[in-house]
Amino acid sequence: MKRLFVALVGLCIVPGCGYRLVGAAAESAEPLAVVPAPGVVASAAAEEGVVAGARAELAAGGLLASCDPGTDAQCPALVVELVRVEEGGAAPGLATRDGPPLARSVTFTLRGRAFVRRTKDAPPERLGPDVTVREFAAREDDPSTFHATREEALRRAALRLGAQLVRRALE
Repeated sequence: MKRLFVALVGLCIVPGCGYRLVGAAAESAEPLAVVPAPGVVASAAAEEGVVAGARAELAAGGLLASCDPGTDAQCPALVVELVRVEEGGAAPGLATRDGPPLARSVTFTLRGRAFVRRTKDAPPERLGPDVTVREFAAREDDPSTFHATREEALRRAALRLGAQLVRRALE
């Protein structure tokens, strides 16, 4: 009898304290399309990666809508915004006779945010917090190889950012 009483009290108190089951928001969410936020973007490749990562995350949860917000004004969408793309050197190397020291790796820092818009003209809902993702790329001596390594690191960071934006917006 005592256990039943504790269980009933727990059922009444737990929802009021903010506790919720992991994945509960995803179960109650409706399917969403993914669109990039309008504006100037520092890197088109990074923006495409963020959108692709968000679509993949929604598709994995069965929440990717088949409608197109560009043609259907009633299509609910998750708007992803790539706020900032930074590139910086990491692990400085030693100076050589040929010039200044070169960094041994490059660090990409991507910051973004996302929100849900029920219709094309509706106000934003579920504005998620800013999310920051970092990715490193080792420096290569061959410039063409290094360019490919940099692009792959940027793409990986953008895909991760898109997936995290979905999780944060649907919390």
